Amino acid sequence: MGKRAMKGEGKTGGLHQPVLRIRTDEDLPDHKRAASLDDLDRAILEAHQEDVFCSYRKLAKKRGVTEATIYNRVRRLKASGVMDLVLVMNPYKFGYNTFTIIGIKLKSEVSPDEAVSALLAIPGVSSLVMVTGRFDLFAWYVCRDLEEYRRFATEVLLREVPGVDSFESFVGLDLYEPKFQLGVIG
Repeated sequence: MGKRAMKGEGKTGGLHQPVLRIRTDEDLPDHKRAASLDDLDRAILEAHQEDVFCSYRKLAKKRGVTEATIYNRVRRLKASGVMDLVLVMNPYKFGYNTFTIIGIKLKSEVSPDEAVSALLAIPGVSSLVMVTGRFDLFAWYVCRDLEEYRRFATEVLLREVPGVDSFESFVGLDLYEPKFQLGVIG
């Protein structure tokens, strides 16, 4: 019993057992690497989800830390890409009544990075997702009306975005408030 199992040995008396190698995220791009979060980090994220203008003083008191600690944690969470405070607006309220989700198929010889860069530079493209299936990308585009969308689709999407082979539009009929709760991922 006094003998410890050596690295690579299983419980079979020294026979070499295959070891399951867990792939780390070292090879992932920085924006996809998981961050190490503790309970205070999670509390800060949850507080911002409930109220983006949450009181750091109240949160610090509730968690038993100083207000400076909360400020420093928020600064670190922002710098590491874990969180970003953004303004989400209701497009109906400022005259943007049309939105589309666009499935985009790229030509095989084009780099997706070129198309992504071009799409993200276009005003009105609010998000972009690379997907599997019959499309390569889904883009959300918000505009004032269908005529503006027609111009975007025929003059910009087909002529100025490199490598677009084809696309299919899904015109939104109504927009509901999106919610993303930490509990879903935590």
